[in-house]
Amino acid sequence: MHTFPANAPKDLYEAFAYIGSVTRPTIDDLKLMVILEAAGKVMYDELAAGAADPKIRALLNDSGRDELAHAWRVSRAIGKLIGTDYSVPAPEENPYLVGWVKPELTLELMNSLAETEFAGEANYERWAESCGNAEASQLFRQNGREEASHGHRLKEVSELLAACA
Repeated sequence: MHTFPANAPKDLYEAFAYIGSVTRPTIDDLKLMVILEAAGKVMYDELAAGAADPKIRALLNDSGRDELAHAWRVSRAIGKLIGTDYSVPAPEENPYLVGWVKPELTLELMNSLAETEFAGEANYERWAESCGNAEASQLFRQNGREEASHGHRLKEVSELLAACA
């Protein structure tokens, strides 16, 4: 089992709330983000699996693939900052997926996740500005741009769900 960094929130939803409040991440915060982004892949894949509409499935699966790429980029950013990358946990090793229950695919959830993704863009930009390493900053900014695209995808999913209601 992949272990939590020191003082990490103990569940996925607490971690989302915590990481959104971090303006100057510590290495432990970045390690937490690796775990959280890797869990995001599974979350999106599980939501996609429950979607009847193939367009919704595709949009959610695309965001899931990006989440895993974000985890690897944050891992590489850690390597740029301290000389050693932090491993990305496989789903069965991810402590945020132990006991996690997949939420229902709803309009409300998609709107809430969209706002979280848009906030993630700003969060990664703050991290890029404060980290002091040009290569790590570039990785954070790429993640931020993709977080914004996730927000737009989730808004599109919301529109598709609303049209079906």
